[in-house]
This record gives sequence, structure tokens and C-alpha cells, in this order.
Amino acid sequence: MHFRLIIHSLGTIVLLLALTMILPLFWAIKDQSPGVMAFVFSILVTAGVGLLMKMVRPVGDLNRRDGFVIVGFGWLLIVSLGALPLYLSGTTLSYTDAFFESMSGFTTTGATVLTDLEAVSREVLFWRSLSHWLGGMGIILLSLAIFPFLPTGITLFQAEVPGLAPERFLPRLKQTAVAMWLIYAALSLLQMVALCLAGLSFFESIIHTFGTVSTGGFSSRDLSMQAFADATVEWVVIIFMFLSGVNFTLYYRLLRRKSLQRSFAATEFKWYGTIILFAAALIAYSLVTGVGFSPAVAFRYGLFQAVSVCTTTGFAVANFATWPSLAKGVLFLLMFVGGCTGSTAGSLKVARVVLLFKYALRRIRQTARPRLVIQNKFGDTAVSDRILHETLSFFFLYIALFLGGVLIVMGTGEEMLTSISAAAAAVGNAGPGFAGVGPAGNYAHLHPVAKWVLSFLMLAGRLEILTVLVLFTPGFWRR
Repeated sequence: MHFRLIIHSLGTIVLLLALTMILPLFWAIKDQSPGVMAFVFSILVTAGVGLLMKMVRPVGDLNRRDGFVIVGFGWLLIVSLGALPLYLSGTTLSYTDAFFESMSGFTTTGATVLTDLEAVSREVLFWRSLSHWLGGMGIILLSLAIFPFLPTGITLFQAEVPGLAPERFLPRLKQTAVAMWLIYAALSLLQMVALCLAGLSFFESIIHTFGTVSTGGFSSRDLSMQAFADATVEWVVIIFMFLSGVNFTLYYRLLRRKSLQRSFAATEFKWYGTIILFAAALIAYSLVTGVGFSPAVAFRYGLFQAVSVCTTTGFAVANFATWPSLAKGVLFLLMFVGGCTGSTAGSLKVARVVLLFKYALRRIRQTARPRLVIQNKFGDTAVSDRILHETLSFFFLYIALFLGGVLIVMGTGEEMLTSISAAAAAVGNAGPGFAGVGPAGNYAHLHPVAKWVLSFLMLAGRLEILTVLVLFTPGFWRR
């Protein structure tokens, strides 16, 4: 383990974080907000930590284990330092709440402990939403795009970009990182313009663009998208939430006019669209028959909430915790699906869910005919046994973390539905849940122990679990 080189590399990431803190400082200065000094002090502390780390002279070459340490501890540093403006400005009453909010922001979970968002200063709202945008594509990936400082950056790429097998669609890693960030920025710019044209202010367009394209869900309103009560705004958000849940490889292939036939990403996209439309139809049926909504409104609400939950964005167009049981059941199941691999969405991912079902059907068929040989395929793409085994192990660990989180949150005194939905939302980076942590509530009332545990689940879910859990194995640290 090359600790000096690890510390030096982490210093670069921390310095980049300090630079991003300058952006909300501009809002504080513009508004002549008391939060100016909170951001100035946070920038100085963060930059100081980064410079001290950079002073450590690097020795040796990074290996795979070093890469996992950089990603794991890099995210902890980012979240810990990113919590400073929230705490020092007095926005949160404790550092525990600030850390939770920061973790929720950078992991694009969207769970919040803040109330009366309309009274929160604009620089703080901008910072928590900017943390979404940075965390959606990954601040470490941004570091790779700007600073080619890691000779084995592929480890960081694989650890931070969600998916079964992250695809480098350009020969050089830096080129891939730059291309992904450019596509990400282009989607953001397009939505920002669309929301401005739909009638939102420039500031609220930025906030909700950051929350949409990152599939994070932080809003500047307590009622989330419901506060605008505007069908045009809702349709813009629906479209861009859906687009943000698509594998970014598809966008690159379309821009380069490359064939999508027999593409793993194209097959996953078909399943992704099918799942969302089917879920939206079920929710719409439930709202028409159970609440009495008109078919048009029911479908718009159903589609919005299906896309929001499936992509783990977490925006709410209504208090879905009061909807009929069928609608709530569909939304709860969608929390375990997620978007496509290689997107900014969280949870299991569509490809894994489909592969799990295909594997289960294969085992059922082979039970009746043990000698039957069935090739593992995802569309026209052959899937190796190694990928299947990785999918099964990931699913087991995901469910184990979810159940462990449920038990711990229940142990702090929370009732069952709140505990279940809080743990599911945290490990899936989905944001609001049901009952006490539903769209009409938040996570502020939870016990500090529950907040720290849920923060860990958010990080594990964002980094695809194994990247975090491997750091807890004794063998990882042995020479």
C-alpha cells in the first residue's frame, strides 16, 4: 500500500472540492448573506487540508488496492468537508445533520433533514444542489477529467461509475471521463433552458436541473415539484429524469452515429422504458379507480412518480404516501430497480434485475430438465457466468445491507414502515420513502445513530457496495 501516494492523490481531490465551494460563495456575496463567512472559512479549511496532503511527497506507483482506498476515503473526505458550510452557517443544528445532508447530496440520495426550505439562504440551497450535480457523475471522475494524475485511474473509474462493467468508450481514460462530463453538462444546460422557458426563475431552474440530471432530487421547495403545480414544468422534469437514467454510452454512440444493434445498453434501455411505462399504467389505474383522478392527470402523476422513483431522483408531484396501496406498492418495488447501468441513477440497476429474473427462470427450466444447456444472454449479448455470479453476490449484499439498516433504525425506536422505507431509500439512493420519511416528512426526527447508519448505506449504495465493504476486510490491508 502506497500511503504517501494515496495522501498526495487525495489532496488533489480535496483541492478541487475547495474550488467548487467558490460558486455558492458568489450567491452569498450577491445576496449579502450572513453565510459569507461560513463559506469563506469552509473554503480555507478545505484548501488547507488539500494543500497539506499535496505536500506529502508521492513515492511508488498506484495499484488496484490503492485505488479502492482513494475512492473510499476520498468520498468520506468530500462529504465531511462538504458538510462544513451547512454546519457553520447554522442551517443544521448539529454536525451529524450536516454530515447526513452532505452525504445525501453527494450520493444523490435526496433525503433531507431540513425543514422550511423556502427560508434557507440561496447559497446553502445552491451548495446542496451543486453537491448533487458533482456527485451524480462523480467528483473523482471529474478529477480524472481535469487532472490526469493517476497512472491506474481505471480502478477509480470502475469503483465510482455505477454498473455491471463500466465501459470506456474512448481509448484513453481521461478522454472517456471528459466525454461523460460533457454529455452530462449538455443535458444540464438543455434542461436549465427548458425550465426557464417553462416559467421558472433562473435560480430555481439551476436547483431543479442539478436535482434532475444527477437523479438526486433536492428542491428549493418543501413541497418539491408539487409547489409549482405546472404541467409544463412537470413534463420537462419527466423527460430529463428519464434521460438521466439512461446509460451514457448510448448517448456517445448516438453522437458518433455508431450502431446500437446488439448493444447491451440498447437492450437494457428497452427494459428500462418497458418497466417505467408498465409501472406508470398501474399507478394511473390505481389513481383513477381509488382516488377518482381523470385519466390524463392520473397518467401524468403516475408517469412522473414512476420515473422519479425508478431513476432514484426522488422528486414528488404529490404526497404519494396517501395514494392507494397498489400505487404505493408499485413505487416501493421501483425503489429496488433503479435506472440503467452507466447512468447517474442508483439502486440495483435494470440490467441486474433482468439478469436475476432470467437466471431464476433458467434454474426453473433446468429443474425439470437437468441436462438442458441454456446460454446466458441479455438481448443478443452473451453473459458470462462470472457476471451472473457477481450479480447474485451484489444482490445478496444489497439485501443484507438493507435488512441490517432496517433492524438498526427500528432499534432506535422508529416504527416498521418508516424504518423499511428509510433503509430502502438510503441504500438505493432514492430519497423520500413512506410514513415518517415520506414526501410530507423528512429525516430530521430520526435518532443520530439512525442518521449515521443511513449515511453509511447511502455511501455503500453510491459506490456499488463492494468498493466500500472491501475496506472492512482484514486481508485487504495485509501486505
